[in-house]
Amino acid sequence: MPHIELRDLAPDTTDAAFQAVRSSSSAWSRARFDDRAAFDAWLADDAVSAHAIVQDDSVVGVAAAMDVDGDREVLLAVRPDADPEAPTEALRMVTVHEAERPLYACVAADDEPSHDVLARLGFVEHGRDGADVVYVLPPTLE
Repeated sequence: MPHIELRDLAPDTTDAAFQAVRSSSSAWSRARFDDRAAFDAWLADDAVSAHAIVQDDSVVGVAAAMDVDGDREVLLAVRPDADPEAPTEALRMVTVHEAERPLYACVAADDEPSHDVLARLGFVEHGRDGADVVYVLPPTLE
């Protein structure tokens, strides 16, 4: 498996991150942007903590956590040519950084790869929101 890491988005990685999001087949509803201005506005929101997903020094996507209706939610958008394990590893890293639980995710019902990634990390189906499935990573006893 290639080396996967999360990096802060900086001016030199934002263009590549936007292109990765645009090329992604992501069905994560909050990872869809009509244009670069919408992406930049989303990044500027204080409620969003976004990172570039870097695979062997190449930006292959975006992983983020944000406040949505008072809950913390994660999202992921990864280029189709990224290593198949990149989404799982990136999401694992986001869940480590995001200590708040429960932690939510919302993906299209027909996005089987994303359902698999979430299940591998312990997310369970919480409910439905139209054509989307809402997942939750519940609190654990320590």
